[in-house]
Amino acid sequence: MPITKDQITNTLIKDNSVKTNIQIVANTYLNISFEKLTKKLSLLNSLVNQKLFRYFRKYPDRRIAFFCNHEKVENNTHSHILLKVPPEYDVLNVLILMSSYWKKLDDRTDSKFKLYYDLNVNDEVKSTDYAIKRFNEDSFIVI
Repeated sequence: MPITKDQITNTLIKDNSVKTNIQIVANTYLNISFEKLTKKLSLLNSLVNQKLFRYFRKYPDRRIAFFCNHEKVENNTHSHILLKVPPEYDVLNVLILMSSYWKKLDDRTDSKFKLYYDLNVNDEVKSTDYAIKRFNEDSFIVI
C-alpha cells in the first residue's frame, strides 16, 4: 500500500525537528531548470551546515536538511522548503544564514535571489501540504 500525502504531512508535523510552522520560499526570479535550482539549494545547504558545524558530514544527526518542492512560474523558478533543524541550533539564526548565503549564490551583479520566510503560519497542515504537494514527482527533493 503506497504512502499517502496525509500520512507524510502528519509524520512531518509530529517530528519536532521539522519546522512545519515556518513557511520558506527560495525565489530566483530566473527561468532556470529544476536541476540547476537543486544544485544551488544543495550548495546553500552545505554552506549553512559548514558554518554551523564543520563536521556535519561525519555527524548526520547534527545536519540541517531541506525538504524542497520546486515550482516554476513565469520568470521565477522557486522552491518551497521545509526545514529540519537539530535542537542545538537556533532556527532564526539558521534562517538568517540561509537568507544571506542565498543572495550570494546569485550570479548577477545586482542579486535578485530572495529567501522569504514566515515564522507565524496560521495553519500548519495546509502549509505543510502545500510544501509537499508534489512529493512523488521530480520536483520534490530532500537535501
